[in-house]
Amino acid sequence: MYAIIDTGNGQEKVEVGSQIEVDFLSDKKKGDQVKFEKVLLISDGKAPKIGKPYVSNAFVSGKIVSQDKKDKVYAIQFRRRQDSKRIVGHRRKVTTIDIKEINNGA
Repeated sequence: MYAIIDTGNGQEKVEVGSQIEVDFLSDKKKGDQVKFEKVLLISDGKAPKIGKPYVSNAFVSGKIVSQDKKDKVYAIQFRRRQDSKRIVGHRRKVTTIDIKEINNGA
């Protein structure tokens, strides 16, 4: 059984026991439970349930494993023929979630 959920920054295909990385959840801590109620599709091997836009009464729950930063991403900004160059970068904050349950709303 798998589900496709809307995480705010995109869509993720999840199964029970899988881990996903989503944008940083600032109001949660490590070990907290999270619940995604925006489920777009649920498939149990038979006929899939497709939401319009979301499947009613369905949810995916999980537990926060970690909250940390990804590797640094660099960008080079330059102006041609000006002898001007600047290297900038950022580290994206992510939350890793272990999926525990998929409820199809039945």
